Amino acid sequence: MSHELVVRQGALSAPDTLRASRDALDRTLEQDAELSVVEITTDATVLGAFQRRRDAPSDLPALVRVSGGPFVRVGPGTLHIVLALSQPGTLVACDARRIVNRYVRPLLRALTKRGALAHYFGRDWVSVGHRPIGQVGFAHDSRTGRTVFEAFVAVRRDFAPSGRPSFLGKEPATLEALSGLRFDMDALSSAIVAAYAIAADRVAIVRAVEPGAASGGAEPSDEPPWAASLEEAIGRVAAGRDSKGALRLGGDLLASRDAIDRVASLVDGLPRGADAAEVGAIVDRELSGPGVALDGVRDLASLRDVLFKAR
Repeated sequence: MSHELVVRQGALSAPDTLRASRDALDRTLEQDAELSVVEITTDATVLGAFQRRRDAPSDLPALVRVSGGPFVRVGPGTLHIVLALSQPGTLVACDARRIVNRYVRPLLRALTKRGALAHYFGRDWVSVGHRPIGQVGFAHDSRTGRTVFEAFVAVRRDFAPSGRPSFLGKEPATLEALSGLRFDMDALSSAIVAAYAIAADRVAIVRAVEPGAASGGAEPSDEPPWAASLEEAIGRVAAGRDSKGALRLGGDLLASRDAIDRVASLVDGLPRGADAAEVGAIVDRELSGPGVALDGVRDLASLRDVLFKAR
């Protein structure tokens, strides 16, 4: 095991930040764990990995991140954290079902140490004073084990509208508004880096971030509307064909990327007369298997139903 944690720290525009996020599950890692803690300097709406452009407001430039979940708003005053790992258990004991639960902990300790008592209650957000102050999520590939923990902390820029199902009626806020403190972004970033290095018992090797260093685009493609959708614990789950005619499963859920693609492809390949039970058997088998991560969905029947309707 390596004794180093490669860290990239600094400030970047939203497009540069999110291009790095989009690469995090696929790029060749310098070490088996790489951490990025970046202050975002420009405004954007950031869609979850399984959302479509129509799932978010159009008042800001739209980008796509590597992790699932609903869209977030970012801008000056947003801190973005990406922890890219070769396996879920690279830094701490963890399996695919507990990625956020395990890797949010150093972030909570850093926020608390800087004066804002932070908690995580098993949803897709971090709370201060029992109100959401940031989005947390994961990306995962069950075939390779590659894993990403991703977070957006609303230091002084709001991150989400009110009324999301996962907020359970609680109004989102910013870290500064709730704590009454003024946070120095560099000091907060350094505290987060230190917390992850200590948790992993590794030496942080810090490097400055470089604009435009990441490959690939981060803008959402123009896909047709979802054909079917339902409300779930995290928000909307949906299914529909993409611009090339392939059936897709998506929405606000968090899941292993390859499992989501595999489910939709297998359902799409069923005979025309296949019934809901046959669709459900595929959903249950592929999303309940060992090594598959899934969060934000109370009942797999929701995914069965949207896929069956969208066929």
